[in-house]
Amino acid sequence: MAVINTMENVVDTALEELLKEDIECCTCEHCMNDMKCLALNALPPKYVSSERGALFSKINNTMAQQRSIDVRVACINAIEFVKGHPHHKDIVS
Repeated sequence: MAVINTMENVVDTALEELLKEDIECCTCEHCMNDMKCLALNALPPKYVSSERGALFSKINNTMAQQRSIDVRVACINAIEFVKGHPHHKDIVS
């Protein structure tokens, strides 16, 4: 197993849930990547290098209420920032 940041899956899930409630935010690939990067940069990484480590991290993330709040806040801030500053308009196809 490669080294992975388990927070990526946590942020992906949180963004998906939050964006269901916000129909005014662009969800193109570029904006989604921007939101994910902003949220991940605001959170401490949680790296694992084994299936056992990934499972343990997933259990800890599920059980930690403060971590859940921190993830939601980071994702909400990222969504609001990207809504106001979408970079996809600057990209030339």
